[in-house]
Amino acid sequence: MGDIYQAITDRILDSLEQGVLPGVGRPWDSSSRTPLIPRNAVSGRQYNGINVPLLWDMAEKRGFSQDRWLTFRQAKEAGCTVRKGERSTLACFYKPMKREIVDDAGEPVLDEEGNPKEKHFAILRGFNLFNIDQCDGLPDEITNPPPTAVEGFDSVDALDDFIGGCGIKVVHSLDREIAGYYPKQDRVLLPAKERFHDAEGYYSVALHELTHATGHESRLARPGITDPDATYGSPKYALEELVAQLGSAFLCGHFGIRNEAFDAAYIASWIQALRDDKRAIFRATGAARLAAEFLKQAYQENRAPASTDEPQRERIEAASQPRPKADDQDIELFGHQ
Repeated sequence: MGDIYQAITDRILDSLEQGVLPGVGRPWDSSSRTPLIPRNAVSGRQYNGINVPLLWDMAEKRGFSQDRWLTFRQAKEAGCTVRKGERSTLACFYKPMKREIVDDAGEPVLDEEGNPKEKHFAILRGFNLFNIDQCDGLPDEITNPPPTAVEGFDSVDALDDFIGGCGIKVVHSLDREIAGYYPKQDRVLLPAKERFHDAEGYYSVALHELTHATGHESRLARPGITDPDATYGSPKYALEELVAQLGSAFLCGHFGIRNEAFDAAYIASWIQALRDDKRAIFRATGAARLAAEFLKQAYQENRAPASTDEPQRERIEAASQPRPKADDQDIELFGHQ
């Protein structure tokens, strides 16, 4: 395969040039589908990172009814066939790698504490997927799997608990006209919920602003939030808006609601950023993935226990899991610094 970075960037550019960001709902079109986080139809495992908008994009363009995918080999092993003439969808696989840094004499290079330095990188390659709508003869357990529920969320209303339980201050106001995150105050300001046209509009905007808040220096320290040069109209500001759009889309897909937090004013700057740098969309999706995982982990640590039988068990288990952070691997692959 040729340059996978460029191939994927071209795919996203094609959508942006049509005024569409994959995975973001179309509030002007009530018939548009609600995208869920794509899963492998056989293993049930969710795809992540850049693969999420890639698969959403193709599902939208080809009118697929479900966000469930499998490889040609998996289809064959399941006893079904991919219909003749169907085209596959490009996805990508990356494997984190590390290698000890050595000098010209082959000796390890040590850091200030005397530990060997390591270089972190990733192996990136493409592979092909087919949507289950492109297959015939799939067994019932693949075409009609049991519904997947998000733990702790029985309804859209439960998202109020999520928004209030992430450890980020959220203030609502009846007379407020716009939503925003203010880094110096480290708080999200939102119009009152009743001022939104519908629940999905409110939640997608709230999740957009919470994604911004993960960039605070006390959390993921994202340059689009911490850098004083990331002012309105700057490339860093535009990229941060793309991160927030994708972070909101990822969370809405996780919870099964339509995402409507879309501001077309940034499309031109996103197109320019992707044209200038074929890895920009990888940086944005990588940062959005980290932000979404950070918020979910923070909520799990803070939320009330689901049962009274073992009231501390769930919170102890959540607290034992380290919060996502922009480690060396993510910095190397997605360019957070």
